[in-house]
Amino acid sequence: MNAALVMLGSNSQAEENLSQAFKKLSANFDIIKQSSILITKPFGKHYVHNFHNMALNLFTNENLDVTKAIFKRIEKELGRIPESKKSGIIPIDIDLISWNETIIHKDYERFEFVRKCIDEVK
Repeated sequence: MNAALVMLGSNSQAEENLSQAFKKLSANFDIIKQSSILITKPFGKHYVHNFHNMALNLFTNENLDVTKAIFKRIEKELGRIPESKKSGIIPIDIDLISWNETIIHKDYERFEFVRKCIDEVK
């Protein structure tokens, strides 16, 4: 069994997209704990709306590559396209922050809100 700490973010129909992402992730993984939702101002001038962010602590029998592929599939199902970042509209972003207690994503160090959400679900 593998342990993962995951960040979810959305700035487009954020409450609905976070809810849908949670449901889809729950169908694929054992979610142990979720953080509260933090609303943050966007980083970068091209993002037009505030972000809603939350973290999940989950377990999976899948390996790292399959887990990441499931995250990408869910992002696509919820409307994420390659042009999303350029347009500044992010229906859903699912980032794997920690895998088996090893931090693997730079955002944990870069952003206080990521640390706050992730630390809430550890």
